[in-house]
Amino acid sequence: MNFIFGVILLAMFILALRVIWTTALQLLGVLKNATLVLHRYRAQRLARNRLPVIMSRSREDMDWLAISDSVRQEIQSRNHGVNREEVRLEGQLQAKLKTIEIYEADIQIAKLERELLKIKPVIESPEPEVKKTRRSKKQSLAVAGVETQKVPHQVSQLRAALKGNGLSVPVRESVRH
Repeated sequence: MNFIFGVILLAMFILALRVIWTTALQLLGVLKNATLVLHRYRAQRLARNRLPVIMSRSREDMDWLAISDSVRQEIQSRNHGVNREEVRLEGQLQAKLKTIEIYEADIQIAKLERELLKIKPVIESPEPEVKKTRRSKKQSLAVAGVETQKVPHQVSQLRAALKGNGLSVPVRESVRH
């Protein structure tokens, strides 16, 4: 039993040593990389401080008039581009404002039509005549009796309204929907 316990302890000790050794090697690698980066940064900074800034000189004399003309043209083209954008956006704004005005006019027309319908009800147009089917005389007399009582009264009121004569009975009561 002590032998097995000793082997287990020895195995755990060896595993612990391997973990510590691997961790130490990784830490050493990280430190080496950090020192290399630090040395590079310091070397670049020192190199920048030591070297004077030298502007390259062209062997030919520069044509300052041509350069100023090209710069002026570039500035004008940029300004003109901004102005074109402004004009385009202004056009879009005007179009949208006109569209809004049209929508408002449509809404106003719809309101007026609704008010007109409240004031003057829609008079239904007479239905087109349907071909008469053959019926027996008794049925036609009974149906004709009912129709003659209702239709002439409405027709006479409509004729009077179209002629401009005042109606004795309001239109709402005479026309049933």
